[in-house]
Amino acid sequence: MNRFDLGVFVDAHHLLEAAPRVRRAADVLVRIEAAAEEQCMSFGIANRLVVADCADAEARAVAEDFGAQGFVIRHVPAGSTVTRAHVLTAEIIEAAVVREELRTVAVVAADGVPLSVADMLHRAGRALIACVAGGTRDSAALDRLLTLALDSRPLQSFVTEAVNSLREARRSDVLIPEFESALRRVRPGFAPAAYGTTTKQLLRQLSGTGFRFVEPDRVLITPQVGTPGSEHASSGTEPRPAVVADGFVPAPRGLLSAMAAAAAVLPATTSVDPDSVVKALRSVLDLAAERAHLREAAVGRGLTIMEVCAGLAVVAHRYRALPYKPLELCQMAVDGTPWTVLRNPDKPEDIRLRLSEDSVSGASEGSVSGVSGASEGSAPGET
Repeated sequence: MNRFDLGVFVDAHHLLEAAPRVRRAADVLVRIEAAAEEQCMSFGIANRLVVADCADAEARAVAEDFGAQGFVIRHVPAGSTVTRAHVLTAEIIEAAVVREELRTVAVVAADGVPLSVADMLHRAGRALIACVAGGTRDSAALDRLLTLALDSRPLQSFVTEAVNSLREARRSDVLIPEFESALRRVRPGFAPAAYGTTTKQLLRQLSGTGFRFVEPDRVLITPQVGTPGSEHASSGTEPRPAVVADGFVPAPRGLLSAMAAAAAVLPATTSVDPDSVVKALRSVLDLAAERAHLREAAVGRGLTIMEVCAGLAVVAHRYRALPYKPLELCQMAVDGTPWTVLRNPDKPEDIRLRLSEDSVSGASEGSVSGVSGASEGSAPGET
């Protein structure tokens, strides 16, 4: 059939909350069209609109991706009294009134937009499909709900908040359900499933950044410098002020947030090609070699791949769209630099980048680095 009876209305900014792998326009539209055909017997897109503050580079890139699919791009400045939600709602209502052939409306936006027009569309005999990052609890008002996995990059900060809250409560050994409760206290409504993961998988992945996950269900909170019971160096002297085990530095922030904050001074790249991303990653490593607290960690226990990628995400936020794993990007970036990639053979997920002690701060002396063997990476987690 060649009937054009589907309207699609998109908020580009909402898609930035979704994981990069699921936010591509072509993929989103395939899911919407399949749902419309299956649920509502609608075929062909009649209305195509995407709204964005085009002064925002990330949102503009999403909007232009939809523009390449024939969508009209509507610029809605961030400071405007008329919000993106207002524009989408008005356009949906107008389309439903003017276009009698419109049978189905699909809305890609925060759930407040589709829910605000649900009653009007249903009274007019139209079906409503919502495509929402993370889902919505009010799906009963919708004919179909398409859920996009949330971007997992903020998960580290959520977990860090939960760890800090447990540490402040003097908890050092908790079970997964207790940790989940702490997560929900700092982030009401938090649900790992919305990020395409489970609490256990998340704890396994982030273990070593302020806590230790012990199979099958225990979480050991690592003491922070200055807290009662924190361990001193084996020599009996005070710990080095810049870095201690597990990547913690003195309050108020750890290495992961320090890396992200430091990378904010670097120019961002919107290109998503291997050369640009590797160049951006090298700039992050150069910066880490210049900053005293990052350099000390890099020369000592090494920077975890997660800490390095926290900086990379700032300067090349779409790097996950590449068909390369972070480890592969790091291997390409360290070639010809004083950095070495170390991998713990006893804990394969423990990957660290270590800076040569002989290197000059912020500059390479011509040493060539590569991926270490098993013996070289046998204990990358040690300080």
